[in-house]
Amino acid sequence: MEELRTLVGHERPLREIAQALYFSSSAMAAPAAGALHVTCSDESENECAEALQRGFVLYMLPKLKFARQSAFRLANLGGRYEWSAVRLAEAHYASPETDKSFKLLVVKINAHVAYEELSDAAFRLGSFKRYGRESKCCGALHMLLQGDRQPYIDDLAESFESEGHDRVAALRDASRVEQRYAPLYAAIVSARLQARKALLDIQDYSPLSPTYYVVLPCVTINRPERDTEIVCGIYEVDGRSGSSEAVYFGLEDRPEDYTTSVRNGRFLVTDAQFGKQRKGRDHRTLVRAALREHAVGGRTKIRDERLERVLTDVARRKHRQPQHARKLLRIVLPVLSEVAPIPAAILAFADGAAGIQHAFKVHKLAQELRGTAEARRILDEIEGRIDQLDNERAEALLELLLAEYR
Repeated sequence: MEELRTLVGHERPLREIAQALYFSSSAMAAPAAGALHVTCSDESENECAEALQRGFVLYMLPKLKFARQSAFRLANLGGRYEWSAVRLAEAHYASPETDKSFKLLVVKINAHVAYEELSDAAFRLGSFKRYGRESKCCGALHMLLQGDRQPYIDDLAESFESEGHDRVAALRDASRVEQRYAPLYAAIVSARLQARKALLDIQDYSPLSPTYYVVLPCVTINRPERDTEIVCGIYEVDGRSGSSEAVYFGLEDRPEDYTTSVRNGRFLVTDAQFGKQRKGRDHRTLVRAALREHAVGGRTKIRDERLERVLTDVARRKHRQPQHARKLLRIVLPVLSEVAPIPAAILAFADGAAGIQHAFKVHKLAQELRGTAEARRILDEIEGRIDQLDNERAEALLELLLAEYR
């Protein structure tokens, strides 16, 4: 993906980005390829979807029907990645020919922002004339910055507050972010965070056939003339041999760190990490480390007869008997949900018992050690899935939880 890397941070024509993606992808000589494209529902993003279709999908993807190639598509308010989407897309493109070789799966996630030229070199971002009237674009991100509440805005807000960083506050603060660029930076941050969700899904999933993943967070610049685009970064996961280790090259997710210049009427966005590559992080390990950092006095002491009985069974290794660990978990989880839900939910997530879709919620729990209701919902979900745990996983989860409460 070297050709794409040279474009990171640079505003370029949509077709150029699609062609660079095609040339970089075709050089890999993958026997098969698939694509997942995430955009905002806004009609202004049709041009972006068409550019990917014409410049990449038509050349790289298999025919679906009527001699048409098609990307797996998500279009919703704000261009939000929906958990498990990449898993469904991977299953769709896992053709028989990829079983003995590998396939390439491109996940392209687009946020967007409007651009309007005012006079000479003056411009504004975030608004344009839509059908003759003033209109915000992206409307969902604008409402997020305004503090409005809707289900889709709450979903965006959860991402923008992830890992203890209030990115909305930074975007609103004129001392931290130059306000004329705030709409652009909001779109970059959103694309980056939605791409992170897709990556977490990839790392937490075993594909049906070996897969090389490329995840591209991008921002469409909706201009009065032809739209342009900024590639914000590139995640790559080489899963051809079963690895889930990721590398990332591109902009980070802190709007206060961005610097923007204008060259030949186009934006160039950089930050301190510009031009550097780093390894992706293990978010399950991160939340457990955060819990350890906040823990005071070591293990939590709980006096409860139900837990004492379970501890006795575990000490005698009775939980190693078939099905017995699940029976004991049905006792332990409700007790911990009553007396220590937050550390229990964090530990269960770190162990892999709670779904990766809880990543941002658990990060918040680990950072603040608040959010009892959310923690209990996670534990309730795990309790409802106990029968899906194999014996070894049930035993390991039981031992992990009990090790904290002696």
